[in-house]
Amino acid sequence: MASNEHKNLVDPNIHNPKGYADANNGTVLSKLNSGSGYNDGALSWIPQTKVGATNYELQGYLTGANNYFKGEDIANTRSPYLFGEDYGASTITTGVSTIDNSVLFRTGMIFHVVESSLVKSISGYITSNGSNNVQIAICKVTPTSSSSPHVIDIIDEFTVTGGGGNDVLVAFNETVFVADTLTAGDILFPMVREDGGTGSNIYLKGTIQSACY
Repeated sequence: MASNEHKNLVDPNIHNPKGYADANNGTVLSKLNSGSGYNDGALSWIPQTKVGATNYELQGYLTGANNYFKGEDIANTRSPYLFGEDYGASTITTGVSTIDNSVLFRTGMIFHVVESSLVKSISGYITSNGSNNVQIAICKVTPTSSSSPHVIDIIDEFTVTGGGGNDVLVAFNETVFVADTLTAGDILFPMVREDGGTGSNIYLKGTIQSACY
C-alpha cells in the first residue's frame, strides 16, 4: 500500500479544506442543503455565530420608573411581557446585588441556560413615547438548591435614548460586555428602568445571541 495515500499522511503534509485561503476569519466549513437531495449540497464557509447558537428572545413593555423593573410575577396574566415587578433599586452592582429564589422563580421572562456558551450579541429595538434614556441590564445568577439569595452578575448594562414616540424605533446592538460567559444551569433575565424621568410607555424587542465555541 502506497505510503503517500491520504490516510497515511502526517499533519504537516495534509492540505487545508477547499476555500480555506479565501474564507473570512471566524468562519467554519459546512455543507449547504441543496434542496434536491440529502447529500449533494455545496461546501460553504459560514460564520461561527451560526454554529451551536442559542437565541434568547426579549419582548416586553413597561411604564418607565427610576428603579429597575423585572418581569411580572408568572401568576399575573400580563406575564411574561410586562416588566411589572420593582427590583427596589435604580442600580445593580455585579457580584454584590442579590435576588431571592422565591422572587427569581416567580419572575416572567427568565431563561435557563442549557449549555455553557459565550454571549455574542445583544441586539434589537426599543420604542418610547418619551425622550429620556432607557437603561437595560442583562443579568444572570448561578443558582444552587441550598443557597438563597443569589448573587447577580451583569452580562451587560447599556443605555438607549427614547425616540419621543412609539412609532420611532431606536436600535441597539451590543457586542462588548461586562462579562460574556454563560455556564450551563445559569438563569438569565433582563431588567429595565427609565433614567432622567418617569412615566414613558416603553416597549422592548430584542435577542441575546450566544454560541458554544
